[in-house]
Amino acid sequence: MNKLQYEKCLEEITRCTRLYENFGDASTFISAVCKAAYEYFKENPVSPLPAYDKDEAEKLIRVGKSLSLTPNLKTKEAVGLLQSFGRAINEANPKLKGTVKQINDYLEQFLLDAPENVSKEELFSLRDSLIKETELEEDLATFLFSFMLFSFYRQYLQPTAEVLRTDLWEGGDCPLCGVKPHFGQLRPEDGAKELECWLCGTKWLHTRIKCPYCDNTDVEKLGYFTVEDNEKVRVNYCQKCCQYYKLIDARKFHADGGIVLAIHNLVSLTHDLLARREGFTPGSGLEWVNEDEITDAQD
Repeated sequence: MNKLQYEKCLEEITRCTRLYENFGDASTFISAVCKAAYEYFKENPVSPLPAYDKDEAEKLIRVGKSLSLTPNLKTKEAVGLLQSFGRAINEANPKLKGTVKQINDYLEQFLLDAPENVSKEELFSLRDSLIKETELEEDLATFLFSFMLFSFYRQYLQPTAEVLRTDLWEGGDCPLCGVKPHFGQLRPEDGAKELECWLCGTKWLHTRIKCPYCDNTDVEKLGYFTVEDNEKVRVNYCQKCCQYYKLIDARKFHADGGIVLAIHNLVSLTHDLLARREGFTPGSGLEWVNEDEITDAQD
């Protein structure tokens, strides 16, 4: 995360504090993690990967194939950023001191036997192990690991992102890294559905009445809901594959210079909870809801 990205995150947090009720406490927490990412990369800069051949990339996009670029990360760098997050949340919320110590101890042990490089999938396995072996809850784990991965992949893949013909892409998965999206927006200028990759930040237009996960276009099996007094966020669901994603309706508020959708995603986690209680699962694979919150409602 560079200085400009950090400043945009802070601006979006300020906007979300104004737009959404009950975001005040969480805003301090999220701001602390954003600051930790900025300071970490200021001291430990990473080099972007060389851009994918532009012509070859276009050929793949034209035939509906994602570049699926998800290079391995250096293990010490990934763990180092997670530990920086831990220090930040410890300062923001001292009540998490015990959990942060458990996480840090587990990460230090993990480094002893870990290979030099680690895949995205292996890092999610580490996340699952932390949930199982420590007091880290699923929602916080998803936040920490998704933000860590996003911080690296956005920088690694930026040269290719700048030349990628996303205007030719019609798929539901990310044309750059192949990951399934968790959120998007209805653009303020025309209401078009624009999905955004949570991993690398790539944006692309997608057919309004179409599931990005199973390609269902049956309007009778597609729908969305909002929460009372908060119609800025929609939960779009598909009854065919029983999966959901969220759309921020940017037509409902003024946003010069673009929107940091990842912040709006964090503000609207109650929408994820409602979707899970209705029996829908996140098509992205990112679980933002603790299991006991779902089962408590069902009981």
